[in-house]
Amino acid sequence: MGLFTCSSVFLLFLFGGLVRATGSGMGCPDWPRCFGLWAPPTCECKLPGNYQQIFLEKRLQKVERFAKVLSAFGMEASAARLRTDESIQAPEAFDPVKAWIEYINRLFGVLSGLFAMVYFGMAVLFRKRIGSGKGWGFVALFLLLLNGWLGSLVVATNLLPGVVTLHFLLSFLCLFAYMVSLHKAVPFTFEQDLVLSKKHWFGLWLSVFFIVIIGAWSREQVDGLRLAGKLYVDGDTSGFLGWGMLDVFAMDALFALHRYLPFGLLGWMIWLSRKQSTLGNQLSKSHPFSVIAMISAVQIALGVVHIWFVVPAWAQVAHVVVGSALITYIFAVYLSSRAHQPS
Repeated sequence: MGLFTCSSVFLLFLFGGLVRATGSGMGCPDWPRCFGLWAPPTCECKLPGNYQQIFLEKRLQKVERFAKVLSAFGMEASAARLRTDESIQAPEAFDPVKAWIEYINRLFGVLSGLFAMVYFGMAVLFRKRIGSGKGWGFVALFLLLLNGWLGSLVVATNLLPGVVTLHFLLSFLCLFAYMVSLHKAVPFTFEQDLVLSKKHWFGLWLSVFFIVIIGAWSREQVDGLRLAGKLYVDGDTSGFLGWGMLDVFAMDALFALHRYLPFGLLGWMIWLSRKQSTLGNQLSKSHPFSVIAMISAVQIALGVVHIWFVVPAWAQVAHVVVGSALITYIFAVYLSSRAHQPS
């Protein structure tokens, strides 16, 4: 059940990436229903004539409640920007494809919630065996429910910058909490010598997690460039290879870090592998150093595709899934090093 739960949460990265890549985040203008129904309609003819105004008013009411919460925490400027954001005040037209993509994403969110509740119940039932894993199961369930609520704010605020990145961050924290809980019951193990200490693996995981999060923020910057009509270098849509190139010069220093840090990770993994070879320790292709290097190389290639081909949809989904796999794999190795290596 723990594996089912972890897998369902991981699949949310896939479907979340698909939602983002296809621009389906507002495919359903309300939450948890979609256009007021438990399943999206197949055509606009099944909606009332003034449906856009109906769901716009509902969204604005939710936005106002959220703005009051921000004001209560002293974030008056953020609340004011939220209330005056013109994109939030624009009604959403029905698109059956986008509605169903967003709806399927939500179904997997519900599935994750059901698995999570069953897993927590089993963790309580077998608490003597799982030990502190029960507490981590509760933390993971709480984060999952909190992220579901945050998902409703993502819809209500029309993909407000910052909220989307936080939604992505909480998804990872939820997955990591489930992995720790599961590790307490059935420890993760790797047959190979992990070479590095648990402190080094933790530092590596933390570094890659940072790369992933600033990548999510960089993706929001791309959305901002698209809205501002500044997506291409010098506004030229027929530049590199005849279809333009992403204007990376208009993005901030965090994006530069996101671009170049993976090269450092790849180089470090290759250096560690060669160092072990000189010491007479021949590492297999399945060793974590080799796996991390391979995934990093794929991510770098996908990043190049993002820039040269201006963030194609298929590359967005692949980039999210591969990046999520990388950070998840490193965390699993870290948990294994905690169980079997001295600090």
